[in-house]
Amino acid sequence: MNLLEVKDAALSIMKPATAEILKWYRGKFSVDLKEDRSPVTIADRKAEEILRKNLSKYFPDHGIIGEEFGDHNPDAEWVWTIDPVDGTLSFVRGLPLFASMIALLHKGEPVLGVIQLPVLRETAWAVQGKGAFANGQPLRVSSRSQLKKSFVAVADYYCFRDEKCAFLFDRLNREAGTVRTYPDAFGHLMAIRGAADVMVDPLGKIWDYAPCKILVQEAGGRFANFVGNGADVKEGTAVVGNSKIVQQVRKIFAERDKKTK
Repeated sequence: MNLLEVKDAALSIMKPATAEILKWYRGKFSVDLKEDRSPVTIADRKAEEILRKNLSKYFPDHGIIGEEFGDHNPDAEWVWTIDPVDGTLSFVRGLPLFASMIALLHKGEPVLGVIQLPVLRETAWAVQGKGAFANGQPLRVSSRSQLKKSFVAVADYYCFRDEKCAFLFDRLNREAGTVRTYPDAFGHLMAIRGAADVMVDPLGKIWDYAPCKILVQEAGGRFANFVGNGADVKEGTAVVGNSKIVQQVRKIFAERDKKTK
């Protein structure tokens, strides 16, 4: 399979979904709450419907894992992940920092990813072995080596609190140069492009992390979970960006983990 051709197809498939999302942006719509109390709107549902329909048309043998409508053939060799509106809360409030994200997994590992910021008109993509790009320009993580001078993007504080790792949020605020809350895919993309040195996210799903992993790897950086030796997109935690800063963030978590045992 020619992944660059698949990438072109994926970008084409995203266009009508993005148009549907922008049709509702800052408009009138109702907001529902899912079982996990997170918001969902007609834009989320309509966009995923469009993406699923067109992915199934172009790639009928591929599986799909989507945020709003579940799994279809998730054990297939090739599986797409879909997050139609990552940052629905931002979308609901009329903030422009939400994203649309898709990724292609081969035997469980992301080999292609797209993060699109529709309002900001930025589209980033990566293909395994072919690099990472945003609007035609190559992406590269930062080269900063010390956490104390670094610019750290983090998820919202409640995510750290609810996942019982508020200590990590506090330590980062004490030890990093600057800590800013840039949640969801926007924060990850800022780390992937080197605007931030690292993104620290204690709570995510496979559709959140799969595009970020392939993008940061192709941008010369690292995707890692908070603990262990793996970098599982299903893990639920992620540190993304400059490899040196990623390791220093993980060390903070490991030190606390060791003290509690």
